[in-house]
Amino acid sequence: MEKRPPRQRGRSERVLIVARTHMWNGLCVSGLTETNRSIRLLTAHRDHQPGTAPYEVGQVWEVEYRLMMSVTPPHVEDVRVLNAHYLGQQLNMRKTLLNRVQLWRGDPRNLYDGRLILGARSAYITRSGGIPHCSTGYWLPERPLTLCGSDERAYYEIAYDIEGGSTGTLRIRFVGCAEAASELPPDTLVRVSLARWWKQSDADEERCYLQLSGWYQ
Repeated sequence: MEKRPPRQRGRSERVLIVARTHMWNGLCVSGLTETNRSIRLLTAHRDHQPGTAPYEVGQVWEVEYRLMMSVTPPHVEDVRVLNAHYLGQQLNMRKTLLNRVQLWRGDPRNLYDGRLILGARSAYITRSGGIPHCSTGYWLPERPLTLCGSDERAYYEIAYDIEGGSTGTLRIRFVGCAEAASELPPDTLVRVSLARWWKQSDADEERCYLQLSGWYQ
């Protein structure tokens, strides 16, 4: 009888769950490994996690995963989860993340390698404008983020300076699963992400829009 080769195992690390966000086809669950790598936890079949997925922000899991063989930048964080078991809870998320991750500070144009395009209201990247090295990150804004609503969706608005002394307003869609706060004060540690590539009917090319996925106070 022909002997089957042993099952290829993935790498195993402790993973801190940092975000749990809504997707049209499930949940996007993101984590930070013990080597401070940002990962997005897909299922073993490369799907987004179902709504019943047990992962919650602040939990620590031992996760066995495999890197994806093919990714589309800037979404380079996707991994396939093979096995996972719960270890415990990280109590002070803000302090932990401030000690472990690189931060963007101040003006929204400082995010994503300076590749963000600030449109009339929203911010996004395009391939022609340059693709940043990642799709997730952490930001300490210098101004408050104020909750507003549009088309039954939650958005946060933040002011930014424009040349000539005027001020613009950026609107960022909130996609997190937590209850929205009415305002996030300046210097709140927030987690941002870029949506998957999408082309509006009136756009010249595909875009990845800036999203707010959570905060840590």
